[in-house]
Amino acid sequence: MKTKIFFAVLLLAFSTGMMADKSLTITYSNTEQNISLPIVKRIFFQDDCIKVTTTNGETHSFALSGLEKITFTDSPDAIKALPEQEENLTYKDGTLAVKGDGLLRIHSMNGALVSIAQVKEGANISLDNLPAGVYVVNMNGKAIKVRK
Repeated sequence: MKTKIFFAVLLLAFSTGMMADKSLTITYSNTEQNISLPIVKRIFFQDDCIKVTTTNGETHSFALSGLEKITFTDSPDAIKALPEQEENLTYKDGTLAVKGDGLLRIHSMNGALVSIAQVKEGANISLDNLPAGVYVVNMNGKAIKVRK
């Protein structure tokens, strides 16, 4: 059991290591403890506890008997804060409606540019060719988040 949890923690730590503003969230006995990942020095098991040491010298200890889950979470970021509609960009039923002229860009959540087009007033753009996911659409200094 301890080995499985340990490997799961390691896998999550390595898979989230490249992302900014992350925290380690440990849920135990119906409470949550958040520790900023940049200050996590070591995660280990000792005396039927999972222990987390930080770069500032603190050690957090959690009894395995009360452990519910260990997750790595994002802090709120700019993408989460984006509106889902703007006055010049609206998305409904798979179609992006555009008011105004400009260069329209669509980015995937990993930042890759997936589409770019010069659009004219009143354009209706189908996003059916994109896989399901969340995208950032921007044009003329305005951006929206699209969930497809």
